[in-house]
Amino acid sequence: MIYWFTHPQLTLTLEDVMDAGYTGKDVTTDVVEITDTACNSDIKCVEAYSTAEANYYRFRTHAAATDYEATLDDGFSVNYFVMDFAGKDASVDDQLFAMQILAGMWNDYEGDFPTR
Repeated sequence: MIYWFTHPQLTLTLEDVMDAGYTGKDVTTDVVEITDTACNSDIKCVEAYSTAEANYYRFRTHAAATDYEATLDDGFSVNYFVMDFAGKDASVDDQLFAMQILAGMWNDYEGDFPTR
């Protein structure tokens, strides 16, 4: 018998992340959907948003997210998502909180956050 399970993080979208209510400071400010311009033959993402803190990309697989994050000088990857901080003027503390919020969407995240 074959069982097909949906990975719980696979159903989460960046729209969900941008619309989530947080306690504390909002670190998804100046939200703009950039999927049509960002997700192309160079960046094979399925969804993308830009905020004052980072550009966010969602990929179909963990491997694709990890591979894309490896090309960035200043990025963070968790599950299907990548954050790119290049060119953003937000404070390092706000960007750290944004990483923690994204990683905190899952109770199973046990990684570290990059020192920036």
